[in-house]
Amino acid sequence: MDKLSRKIMLNTMRFLSTKGYKVLTEFALPNKKRVDIIGINLKKEIVIVEVKSNKIGVKLDKKWKNYLNYCNYFYFACSEKINFNLSKDIGIIQYNSNKIQITKEPKYKKLPENKKNKLIFKIALSSISKFRRLIDPEYKKQKNNSIYIYKKKA
Repeated sequence: MDKLSRKIMLNTMRFLSTKGYKVLTEFALPNKKRVDIIGINLKKEIVIVEVKSNKIGVKLDKKWKNYLNYCNYFYFACSEKINFNLSKDIGIIQYNSNKIQITKEPKYKKLPENKKNKLIFKIALSSISKFRRLIDPEYKKQKNNSIYIYKKKA
């Protein structure tokens, strides 16, 4: 991820936190697709954000459709104004050096409660694993990537 994308990601995470979300980066969904940012709030609403450094990246991205079945809200976060039509389901978070704001609200998508609860549980497991990697040098040596929470047990 380039420097600008990292800056957009960090500021988007801070922005979502002000909106009541607890966020996690680089999370692998059950379909094995990895999202840039996923967040949950106390209402159990799930938001996914795909970070792009420019509008060309947004236009060329084809993976985002694989994320829609796992969130109530989906956004692209970008540093440039998006001036082309996207699906009405998609939101836009625009970042520039002065401010970050939602320039297009996404449409709310209801998720089945069972699916949502399973996903929240997987987010919790992944968060615990990431936190442990921060404090335990031995744990970093193991295969403990968030994608492994979906492996079937023998």
